[in-house]
Amino acid sequence: MNTSDVVYLTLLELSILLTAAQAVRVLTQRYYLPSIFAELLVGMILSPYALGEFLNSVFHVDLFQINSYLILFANFSVILLIFASGLSHGFKNLRSSGLLGFLAATFGALIPVILVYFAFRIIYPLEVSALMGAASAATSLAATSSIIEDFKLYKENFSRIMISAAALDDVVSLIILSVILEIESIKVLSILNIAYNVSITILSWVIILFLSVVIIPRVLSRVRDELVNQVSLFILFLLVFLMLLLGFSPIIASFIAGVAVGESIKSSKISSFTSTLLSIFGPIFFIYVGMETPISVFINIDDVLLGLLMAFLASIGKIAGIFPFAFLYTKSVKDSFLASIGMLPRGEVGLVIATLGLTSAIFNIDEFSQVIIMALVTTIVGGVLFTYLVKKWVIEVRK
Repeated sequence: MNTSDVVYLTLLELSILLTAAQAVRVLTQRYYLPSIFAELLVGMILSPYALGEFLNSVFHVDLFQINSYLILFANFSVILLIFASGLSHGFKNLRSSGLLGFLAATFGALIPVILVYFAFRIIYPLEVSALMGAASAATSLAATSSIIEDFKLYKENFSRIMISAAALDDVVSLIILSVILEIESIKVLSILNIAYNVSITILSWVIILFLSVVIIPRVLSRVRDELVNQVSLFILFLLVFLMLLLGFSPIIASFIAGVAVGESIKSSKISSFTSTLLSIFGPIFFIYVGMETPISVFINIDDVLLGLLMAFLASIGKIAGIFPFAFLYTKSVKDSFLASIGMLPRGEVGLVIATLGLTSAIFNIDEFSQVIIMALVTTIVGGVLFTYLVKKWVIEVRK
Protein backbone atom coordinates (compact mmCIF):
# COMPACT_ATOMS: atom_id res chain seq x y z
CA MET A 1 0.00 0.00 0.00
CA ASN A 2 1.52 3.34 -1.05
CA THR A 3 1.52 6.56 0.97
CA SER A 4 -1.46 8.14 -0.81
CA ASP A 5 -3.60 5.07 -0.08
CA VAL A 6 -2.75 5.32 3.63
CA VAL A 7 -3.68 9.01 3.65
CA TYR A 8 -7.06 8.38 2.02
CA LEU A 9 -7.76 5.46 4.35
CA THR A 10 -6.90 7.63 7.36
CA LEU A 11 -9.27 10.36 6.16
CA LEU A 12 -12.01 7.76 5.68
CA GLU A 13 -11.24 6.33 9.13
CA LEU A 14 -11.50 9.79 10.71
CA SER A 15 -14.80 10.46 8.95
CA ILE A 16 -16.27 7.21 10.27
CA LEU A 17 -14.93 7.77 13.79
CA LEU A 18 -16.17 11.36 13.99
CA THR A 19 -19.60 10.43 12.63
CA ALA A 20 -19.91 7.54 15.07
CA ALA A 21 -18.79 9.72 17.98
CA GLN A 22 -21.36 12.39 17.10
CA ALA A 23 -24.11 9.76 16.86
CA VAL A 24 -23.20 8.28 20.26
CA ARG A 25 -22.91 11.79 21.67
CA VAL A 26 -26.51 12.57 20.67
CA LEU A 27 -27.69 9.37 22.37
CA THR A 28 -25.74 9.91 25.59
CA GLN A 29 -26.43 13.62 26.17
CA ARG A 30 -29.82 12.90 27.75
CA TYR A 31 -28.04 10.91 30.48
CA TYR A 32 -25.72 13.82 31.40
CA LEU A 33 -22.77 12.08 29.80
CA PRO A 34 -20.14 14.48 28.40
CA SER A 35 -19.03 14.39 24.80
CA ILE A 36 -15.65 12.96 25.79
CA PHE A 37 -17.42 9.82 27.04
CA ALA A 38 -18.86 9.20 23.58
CA GLU A 39 -15.51 9.88 21.95
CA LEU A 40 -13.56 7.58 24.28
CA LEU A 41 -16.18 4.84 23.88
CA VAL A 42 -16.18 4.99 20.09
CA GLY A 43 -12.37 4.95 20.06
CA MET A 44 -12.21 1.85 22.27
CA ILE A 45 -14.89 -0.03 20.31
CA LEU A 46 -13.46 0.73 16.86
CA SER A 47 -9.83 0.39 17.87
CA PRO A 48 -7.56 -2.20 16.22
CA TYR A 49 -7.66 -4.04 19.58
CA ALA A 50 -11.43 -4.59 19.40
CA LEU A 51 -14.12 -4.34 16.71
CA GLY A 52 -11.78 -2.43 14.40
CA GLU A 53 -9.59 -5.50 13.94
CA PHE A 54 -12.62 -7.63 13.03
CA LEU A 55 -13.83 -5.06 10.49
CA ASN A 56 -10.34 -4.82 8.98
CA SER A 57 -10.30 -8.59 8.45
CA VAL A 58 -13.82 -8.64 6.97
CA PHE A 59 -13.08 -5.90 4.42
CA HIS A 60 -9.44 -6.99 3.89
CA VAL A 61 -8.11 -3.49 4.42
CA ASP A 62 -6.32 -1.75 7.32
CA LEU A 63 -9.03 0.86 7.79
CA PHE A 64 -9.08 1.14 11.60
CA GLN A 65 -5.47 1.60 12.60
CA ILE A 66 -3.27 3.91 14.65
CA ASN A 67 -0.74 5.39 12.24
CA SER A 68 1.36 8.54 12.11
CA TYR A 69 -1.39 10.47 10.31
CA LEU A 70 -3.97 9.73 12.99
CA ILE A 71 -1.46 10.70 15.69
CA LEU A 72 -0.81 13.96 13.82
CA PHE A 73 -4.53 14.82 13.84
CA ALA A 74 -4.80 13.83 17.52
CA ASN A 75 -1.91 16.11 18.47
CA PHE A 76 -3.46 18.95 16.48
CA SER A 77 -6.76 18.33 18.25
CA VAL A 78 -5.39 18.62 21.78
CA ILE A 79 -3.26 21.66 20.93
CA LEU A 80 -6.31 23.35 19.41
CA LEU A 81 -8.49 22.59 22.44
CA ILE A 82 -6.01 24.08 24.85
CA PHE A 83 -5.28 27.07 22.60
CA ALA A 84 -9.03 27.81 22.52
CA SER A 85 -9.18 27.66 26.30
CA GLY A 86 -6.37 30.18 26.71
CA LEU A 87 -7.85 32.35 23.97
CA SER A 88 -11.21 32.54 25.75
CA HIS A 89 -9.59 33.81 28.93
CA GLY A 90 -6.70 36.02 27.99
CA PHE A 91 -4.09 37.10 30.49
CA LYS A 92 -6.40 39.41 32.44
CA ASN A 93 -8.89 36.67 33.31
CA LEU A 94 -6.10 34.18 34.03
CA ARG A 95 -4.48 36.70 36.35
CA SER A 96 -7.78 37.39 38.14
CA SER A 97 -7.50 34.16 40.17
CA GLY A 98 -3.98 35.28 41.17
CA LEU A 99 -2.48 33.71 44.27
CA LEU A 100 -5.59 31.58 44.91
CA GLY A 101 -5.33 30.01 41.46
CA PHE A 102 -1.66 29.24 42.05
CA LEU A 103 -2.35 27.72 45.48
CA ALA A 104 -5.25 25.67 44.11
CA ALA A 105 -3.01 24.35 41.33
CA THR A 106 -0.16 23.56 43.72
CA PHE A 107 -2.17 21.78 46.40
CA GLY A 108 -4.49 20.22 43.82
CA ALA A 109 -1.41 18.55 42.32
CA LEU A 110 0.61 17.80 45.44
CA ILE A 111 -2.10 16.15 47.57
CA PRO A 112 -2.98 13.46 44.97
CA VAL A 113 0.75 12.78 44.47
CA ILE A 114 1.25 12.27 48.21
CA LEU A 115 -1.83 10.06 48.64
CA VAL A 116 -1.07 7.85 45.64
CA TYR A 117 2.63 7.63 46.43
CA PHE A 118 2.22 6.46 50.04
CA ALA A 119 -0.63 4.06 49.20
CA PHE A 120 1.25 2.36 46.34
CA ARG A 121 4.66 2.54 48.01
CA ILE A 122 3.44 -0.39 50.14
CA ILE A 123 3.54 -2.71 47.10
CA TYR A 124 5.79 -1.00 44.54
CA PRO A 125 9.35 0.42 44.45
CA LEU A 126 9.94 4.12 45.02
CA GLU A 127 10.27 5.10 41.35
CA VAL A 128 7.09 3.23 40.32
CA SER A 129 4.90 4.64 43.10
CA ALA A 130 6.37 8.14 42.60
CA LEU A 131 5.63 8.06 38.87
CA MET A 132 2.10 6.83 39.59
CA GLY A 133 1.74 9.83 41.90
CA ALA A 134 2.94 12.15 39.14
CA ALA A 135 0.39 10.65 36.73
CA SER A 136 -2.37 11.49 39.22
CA ALA A 137 -1.30 15.12 39.64
CA ALA A 138 -2.21 17.10 36.54
CA THR A 139 -5.73 17.86 35.43
CA SER A 140 -6.53 17.14 31.80
CA LEU A 141 -6.94 20.67 30.47
CA ALA A 142 -8.18 19.24 27.17
CA ALA A 143 -11.01 17.36 28.91
CA THR A 144 -11.92 20.37 31.04
CA SER A 145 -11.83 22.69 28.04
CA SER A 146 -14.06 20.36 26.03
CA ILE A 147 -16.81 20.40 28.66
CA ILE A 148 -16.58 24.16 29.21
CA GLU A 149 -16.72 24.73 25.45
CA ASP A 150 -19.88 22.60 25.20
CA PHE A 151 -21.77 24.76 27.70
CA LYS A 152 -20.06 28.13 27.04
CA LEU A 153 -19.03 28.51 30.69
CA TYR A 154 -16.00 30.74 30.21
CA LYS A 155 -17.48 33.69 32.16
CA GLU A 156 -18.47 31.68 35.23
CA ASN A 157 -16.40 32.24 38.40
CA PHE A 158 -15.76 28.52 38.93
CA SER A 159 -14.64 28.22 35.31
CA ARG A 160 -12.04 30.97 35.68
CA ILE A 161 -10.24 29.52 38.66
CA MET A 162 -10.66 25.99 37.31
CA ILE A 163 -9.00 26.78 33.96
CA SER A 164 -6.22 28.89 35.46
CA ALA A 165 -5.52 26.24 38.11
CA ALA A 166 -5.64 23.49 35.48
CA ALA A 167 -3.10 25.36 33.39
CA LEU A 168 -0.86 26.08 36.36
CA ASP A 169 -1.01 22.53 37.72
CA ASP A 170 0.49 21.30 34.44
CA VAL A 171 3.56 23.32 35.42
CA VAL A 172 3.47 21.94 38.97
CA SER A 173 3.06 18.40 37.60
CA LEU A 174 5.97 18.82 35.18
CA ILE A 175 8.14 19.99 38.07
CA ILE A 176 7.09 16.93 40.09
CA LEU A 177 7.77 14.68 37.09
CA SER A 178 11.20 16.22 36.50
CA VAL A 179 12.11 15.66 40.15
CA ILE A 180 11.07 11.99 39.92
CA LEU A 181 13.00 11.44 36.68
CA GLU A 182 16.00 13.23 38.19
CA ILE A 183 15.96 10.83 41.14
CA GLU A 184 15.52 7.86 38.80
CA SER A 185 18.42 8.89 36.57
CA ILE A 186 21.03 9.80 39.19
CA LYS A 187 19.92 7.41 41.94
CA VAL A 188 21.16 9.96 44.49
CA LEU A 189 18.97 12.71 45.88
CA SER A 190 20.72 16.01 45.17
CA ILE A 191 18.85 18.94 46.67
CA LEU A 192 20.93 21.46 44.72
CA ASN A 193 20.28 19.75 41.36
CA ILE A 194 16.56 19.43 42.04
CA ALA A 195 16.30 23.05 43.23
CA TYR A 196 18.18 24.22 40.13
CA ASN A 197 15.91 22.29 37.73
CA VAL A 198 12.76 23.50 39.47
CA SER A 199 13.96 27.13 39.43
CA ILE A 200 14.89 26.99 35.73
CA THR A 201 11.51 25.46 34.81
CA ILE A 202 9.49 28.06 36.69
CA LEU A 203 11.62 30.99 35.53
CA SER A 204 11.51 29.88 31.89
CA TRP A 205 7.72 29.41 31.99
CA VAL A 206 7.15 32.86 33.52
CA ILE A 207 9.52 34.63 31.11
CA ILE A 208 7.95 32.99 28.04
CA LEU A 209 4.44 33.81 29.28
CA PHE A 210 5.15 37.49 29.85
CA LEU A 211 7.14 37.90 26.64
CA SER A 212 4.30 36.28 24.71
CA VAL A 213 1.67 38.52 26.31
CA VAL A 214 3.74 41.61 25.51
CA ILE A 215 4.85 40.75 21.97
CA ILE A 216 2.11 38.63 20.34
CA PRO A 217 -0.83 41.10 20.72
CA ARG A 218 1.33 43.86 19.21
CA VAL A 219 2.24 41.65 16.25
CA LEU A 220 -1.39 40.70 15.60
CA SER A 221 -2.55 44.32 15.80
CA ARG A 222 -0.43 45.04 12.71
CA VAL A 223 -1.77 42.09 10.70
CA ARG A 224 -4.54 42.65 8.14
CA ASP A 225 -7.91 41.11 9.05
CA GLU A 226 -7.88 38.65 6.15
CA LEU A 227 -4.57 37.20 7.37
CA VAL A 228 -5.06 37.25 11.12
CA ASN A 229 -6.40 33.67 11.42
CA GLN A 230 -3.49 32.19 9.51
CA VAL A 231 -0.96 34.27 11.45
CA SER A 232 -2.50 33.19 14.78
CA LEU A 233 -2.00 29.53 13.82
CA PHE A 234 1.58 30.29 12.76
CA ILE A 235 2.21 31.91 16.15
CA LEU A 236 0.63 28.94 17.95
CA PHE A 237 2.80 26.30 16.30
CA LEU A 238 5.93 28.44 16.37
CA LEU A 239 5.56 28.81 20.13
CA VAL A 240 4.86 25.08 20.52
CA PHE A 241 8.01 24.30 18.53
CA LEU A 242 10.19 26.73 20.51
CA MET A 243 8.94 25.46 23.87
CA LEU A 244 9.46 21.85 22.80
CA LEU A 245 13.08 22.75 22.05
CA LEU A 246 13.31 24.12 25.59
CA GLY A 247 11.89 20.88 26.99
CA PHE A 248 8.37 22.13 27.80
CA SER A 249 5.11 20.35 27.16
CA PRO A 250 3.12 21.40 24.05
CA ILE A 251 0.13 21.64 26.41
CA ILE A 252 1.73 24.57 28.25
CA ALA A 253 2.88 26.18 24.99
CA SER A 254 -0.62 25.99 23.52
CA PHE A 255 -2.18 27.58 26.56
CA ILE A 256 0.39 30.40 26.63
CA ALA A 257 -0.21 31.07 22.93
CA GLY A 258 -3.98 31.20 23.53
CA VAL A 259 -3.61 33.55 26.50
CA ALA A 260 -1.35 35.88 24.51
CA VAL A 261 -3.59 35.90 21.41
CA GLY A 262 -6.57 36.52 23.72
CA GLU A 263 -5.02 39.88 24.64
CA SER A 264 -5.11 41.01 21.00
CA ILE A 265 -7.74 43.48 19.75
CA LYS A 266 -8.55 40.89 17.07
CA SER A 267 -9.16 38.02 19.50
CA SER A 268 -12.91 37.80 18.75
CA LYS A 269 -12.26 37.11 15.06
CA ILE A 270 -9.63 34.49 15.90
CA SER A 271 -11.97 32.93 18.48
CA SER A 272 -14.69 32.46 15.86
CA PHE A 273 -12.20 30.81 13.51
CA THR A 274 -10.92 28.54 16.29
CA SER A 275 -14.47 27.45 17.21
CA THR A 276 -15.03 26.37 13.61
CA LEU A 277 -11.84 24.28 13.68
CA LEU A 278 -12.84 22.76 17.03
CA SER A 279 -16.20 21.62 15.69
CA ILE A 280 -14.28 19.47 13.19
CA PHE A 281 -11.07 18.46 14.93
CA GLY A 282 -11.95 18.79 18.63
CA PRO A 283 -13.11 15.19 19.25
CA ILE A 284 -10.19 13.48 17.51
CA PHE A 285 -7.84 13.43 20.49
CA PHE A 286 -10.28 11.64 22.80
CA ILE A 287 -11.15 9.13 20.08
CA TYR A 288 -7.43 8.49 19.69
CA VAL A 289 -6.99 7.96 23.45
CA GLY A 290 -9.81 5.40 23.34
CA MET A 291 -8.18 3.64 20.39
CA GLU A 292 -4.84 3.47 22.22
CA THR A 293 -6.43 1.68 25.19
CA PRO A 294 -6.53 -2.10 24.73
CA ILE A 295 -9.57 -3.89 26.13
CA SER A 296 -7.18 -6.23 27.93
CA VAL A 297 -6.52 -3.57 30.62
CA PHE A 298 -9.97 -4.35 32.03
CA ILE A 299 -9.48 -8.13 32.26
CA ASN A 300 -7.07 -8.48 35.21
CA ILE A 301 -9.15 -7.93 38.35
CA ASP A 302 -6.13 -6.94 40.46
CA ASP A 303 -5.15 -4.23 37.96
CA VAL A 304 -8.75 -2.99 37.83
CA LEU A 305 -9.02 -2.75 41.62
CA LEU A 306 -5.68 -1.00 41.97
CA GLY A 307 -6.58 1.35 39.13
CA LEU A 308 -9.87 2.20 40.85
CA LEU A 309 -8.04 2.78 44.14
CA MET A 310 -5.65 5.14 42.37
CA ALA A 311 -8.61 6.96 40.78
CA PHE A 312 -10.29 7.34 44.18
CA LEU A 313 -7.16 8.70 45.86
CA ALA A 314 -6.47 11.03 42.92
CA SER A 315 -10.05 12.34 43.07
CA ILE A 316 -10.31 13.02 46.80
CA GLY A 317 -6.82 14.52 46.76
CA LYS A 318 -7.76 16.88 43.93
CA ILE A 319 -10.98 17.98 45.65
CA ALA A 320 -9.15 18.52 48.96
CA GLY A 321 -6.53 20.63 47.21
CA ILE A 322 -8.87 22.73 45.06
CA PHE A 323 -12.00 23.30 47.18
CA PRO A 324 -10.62 25.60 49.94
CA PHE A 325 -8.98 28.01 47.50
CA ALA A 326 -11.91 27.89 45.08
CA PHE A 327 -14.20 28.84 47.95
CA LEU A 328 -12.00 31.79 48.89
CA TYR A 329 -12.21 32.90 45.24
CA THR A 330 -15.90 32.29 44.46
CA LYS A 331 -17.44 32.65 47.97
CA SER A 332 -19.86 29.89 46.90
CA VAL A 333 -19.95 26.26 48.03
CA LYS A 334 -21.60 25.16 44.77
CA ASP A 335 -19.12 27.00 42.55
CA SER A 336 -16.22 25.68 44.62
CA PHE A 337 -17.47 22.11 44.34
CA LEU A 338 -18.01 22.56 40.59
CA ALA A 339 -14.44 23.81 40.20
CA SER A 340 -13.15 20.83 42.20
CA ILE A 341 -15.16 18.28 40.21
CA GLY A 342 -14.17 19.93 36.93
CA MET A 343 -10.53 19.34 37.86
CA LEU A 344 -10.94 15.57 38.33
CA PRO A 345 -10.20 14.36 34.77
CA ARG A 346 -6.59 13.24 34.24
CA GLY A 347 -7.12 12.31 30.57
CA GLU A 348 -4.14 12.78 28.29
CA VAL A 349 -1.71 13.94 30.98
CA GLY A 350 -2.03 10.71 32.94
CA LEU A 351 -1.78 8.71 29.72
CA VAL A 352 1.36 10.54 28.60
CA ILE A 353 3.08 9.86 31.93
CA ALA A 354 1.92 6.24 31.84
CA THR A 355 3.44 5.82 28.38
CA LEU A 356 6.65 7.51 29.52
CA GLY A 357 6.84 5.08 32.44
CA LEU A 358 6.35 2.09 30.15
CA THR A 359 8.84 3.16 27.48
CA SER A 360 11.49 4.01 30.10
CA ALA A 361 11.01 0.56 31.73
CA ILE A 362 9.88 2.07 35.05
CA PHE A 363 6.42 0.52 34.58
CA ASN A 364 5.61 -3.00 33.54
CA ILE A 365 2.38 -3.67 31.62
CA ASP A 366 0.34 -4.22 34.82
CA GLU A 367 1.43 -0.93 36.37
CA PHE A 368 0.84 0.80 33.06
CA SER A 369 -2.69 -0.64 32.95
CA GLN A 370 -3.47 0.69 36.43
CA VAL A 371 -2.56 4.25 35.42
CA ILE A 372 -4.61 3.87 32.23
CA ILE A 373 -7.65 2.83 34.29
CA MET A 374 -7.12 5.76 36.70
CA ALA A 375 -6.94 8.25 33.82
CA LEU A 376 -10.03 6.86 32.11
CA VAL A 377 -12.11 6.57 35.30
CA THR A 378 -11.32 10.08 36.52
CA THR A 379 -11.98 11.51 33.05
CA ILE A 380 -15.31 9.74 32.57
CA VAL A 381 -16.61 10.01 36.15
CA GLY A 382 -15.38 13.58 36.53
CA GLY A 383 -16.84 14.55 33.17
CA VAL A 384 -20.21 12.91 33.85
CA LEU A 385 -20.54 14.40 37.34
CA PHE A 386 -19.39 17.85 36.20
CA THR A 387 -21.82 17.85 33.28
CA TYR A 388 -24.71 16.77 35.52
CA LEU A 389 -23.98 19.44 38.14
CA VAL A 390 -23.52 22.16 35.53
CA LYS A 391 -26.90 21.35 34.01
CA LYS A 392 -28.53 21.22 37.43
CA TRP A 393 -26.85 24.21 39.12
CA VAL A 394 -26.01 26.50 36.19
CA ILE A 395 -28.02 25.79 33.03
CA GLU A 396 -31.37 25.30 34.78
CA VAL A 397 -30.80 28.43 36.88
CA ARG A 398 -30.18 30.45 33.70
CA LYS A 399 -33.53 29.34 32.36
